Amino acid sequence: MIMEYTQETQLILSSLNKDRKELADKLSAIDKLIKKIKYGSVNLGASKTIKVINQEDNTEVIEHVSPFPLKADLKVQVIKIFDILGEASKLNAVAAKHKEITGFHVNLREVIRNLNRHEILKLIQPKNNSRGLYWVKAEWLEENGTRLKDKHKFEGFDLIYTDDMIEFK
Repeated sequence: MIMEYTQETQLILSSLNKDRKELADKLSAIDKLIKKIKYGSVNLGASKTIKVINQEDNTEVIEHVSPFPLKADLKVQVIKIFDILGEASKLNAVAAKHKEITGFHVNLREVIRNLNRHEILKLIQPKNNSRGLYWVKAEWLEENGTRLKDKHKFEGFDLIYTDDMIEFK
């Protein structure tokens, strides 16, 4: 059965079809934006600039902090987390920060060990002890990898450890 539409009904139907198409286009654009944000290809102000005062000559230096690489390999994410933390950290602190940023719980033990094998991360280990507690980036070490730079020591580090009682493996 074919129904005849009046001119008013056809006008309403065409208007509704137009509205439906506009809304479908908006929904599609929102879906694309969600995917871009989810995979880290959109910066929503996560890139920050930090003003740092140079201690030597009291000049102001602006450092750009890049956003967290959500789409990158887990190794790259772990290295970025160490940059964010900025100090010697336990494995569980690194994992907690990763979960805070990404929302996913991932076992990072093997990733960190792999980065240690490639000498990107080092383990702070008390001498004559087989276990270490804290991980640091190799670039945070000075004096041929025998001393941690002061700016990367957590509060109380010097109370717990002295340079002669720890080694970096």
